[in-house]
Amino acid sequence: MILRRVIAHFRKQEWTAIAIDFVIVVLGVFVGLQVSNWNAARSERSAEIGYLAAMEEDVAYSIGKLEELITSMERQEEARAALYAFSLDPEETMAPELRDRLIAHGLFHIATHNIRQVTYEALKGSGRLNAISSPPLISALQSLSAEVAEVVRREQDETQVTYLFSDPLLISGVDMAGALRQTNINGAPPPITWLPAPQHPSSVAPRVMKTQAFRNALLYRSYFTSARLLDVRRVLESHRRIAGLIDDRQAAIGAPGSGSE
Repeated sequence: MILRRVIAHFRKQEWTAIAIDFVIVVLGVFVGLQVSNWNAARSERSAEIGYLAAMEEDVAYSIGKLEELITSMERQEEARAALYAFSLDPEETMAPELRDRLIAHGLFHIATHNIRQVTYEALKGSGRLNAISSPPLISALQSLSAEVAEVVRREQDETQVTYLFSDPLLISGVDMAGALRQTNINGAPPPITWLPAPQHPSSVAPRVMKTQAFRNALLYRSYFTSARLLDVRRVLESHRRIAGLIDDRQAAIGAPGSGSE
């Protein structure tokens, strides 16, 4: 209709009317583009709010698990210190239940990480990381991914040391039934439920517990746990920093519950 009207005005050389029609067309296109851009921006904001909320849950979960992991590794170190002191004194004795618990926690158990990066990995895998419009947050998430990879590598190293040194020593010289009756270092039930109750456990420590090989196994495990603790604490601080960046971004875009709606 506009086009026919413009042609009619042009034939009659009604230049003012032509100018008015032209302005109407331009304004219509401009308003249409603005509405389209506004809708797109609103959709992108809504998507980012959802991604940030999911990422916030991942980070909160990981922080809790990392704190538990640090506590577990610190308890392991305490158990190893007690076992090492016990091993050094050929005359010292120890209650069987305590001895079994220290062996289970200090030499048998492996404290493992549980870090959740579901939202970040999904965004990265789909090429949608730019949906998070916060360069500092994206940079922190990318750095965290490298730090987590180092935690995984360190854990694999300690697992190998356990298989190569701790496990053969325990299998050959210690009655592991007592240790396997103990709860997990995090309080989980014993791994083997069908073990019968102990029958008059001896207070005499297995000979291997007073040897240099036993002490060296403790030291090797502690060496790798100490290195892992540094990495895990670093990753925990990175998660806390990312949690703060998520809060900042949520506040900046007025996400629900951010306090800036």
